[in-house]
Amino acid sequence: MKVGRKIKKPEKLNLVPILDSVFIFIFFLLMSAQFVDVYEIGSSLPMTKEAPEEKLDKDPLNLTLEVTKEQIVVKTGLRNPRSRTFASTQQVEMKTYLKELKTAHPQENTMILRADPKVSFQNLITVIDSTQMEKGSKDKLFEQIVFDNNGMK
Repeated sequence: MKVGRKIKKPEKLNLVPILDSVFIFIFFLLMSAQFVDVYEIGSSLPMTKEAPEEKLDKDPLNLTLEVTKEQIVVKTGLRNPRSRTFASTQQVEMKTYLKELKTAHPQENTMILRADPKVSFQNLITVIDSTQMEKGSKDKLFEQIVFDNNGMK
């Protein structure tokens, strides 16, 4: 005697629960994303060119400003480094010192800026503004600013 077998049709997959969970996951990701305000610092783009090697008869200025919440350290020199420390409220004195450095090294126009990550953006902009000359002045201080992202040492 033959036993009759019925061929079963394959059942269709129910995709509704999977799609529901995917949509919930997308909304969860969107709501958990951090929205950050982006600020722009007005600076010129770095320019590169090949410069001929020239023998320097004296050390370059190598001006570096290290900015923390409490103080600003102005370092100069490559072989014989010197430094002078200013409180963050002594920006007029720091600007006078930078003017003296510029008169001693008129060909220098680059400054390296190292900032502690704890320094607020507004304080950093205030320091950058204090390193520039007044708007009406024809003389320039250190107009090329290099940001050192290695931070403080």
